Amino acid sequence: KGSDSRECRNCHSFSAMDIEKQKARASKMHKIGQDEKKTCIDCHKGIAHRKPKNMPEEEDE
Repeated sequence: KGSDSRECRNCHSFSAMDIEKQKARASKMHKIGQDEKKTCIDCHKGIAHRKPKNMPEEEDE
């Protein structure tokens, strides 16, 4: 997260996405993420790499 999801964005940058070709929910959420300057990890934590064992959920922090 500290690197603004640099490794994710190497392949999955907002500028490379065709939001019009995405499903409605994905399109909506990616537009919000782009507008709010979110990192990939803000929404996709645990997708590419498993979360560490016993890692607290955000609501537990």
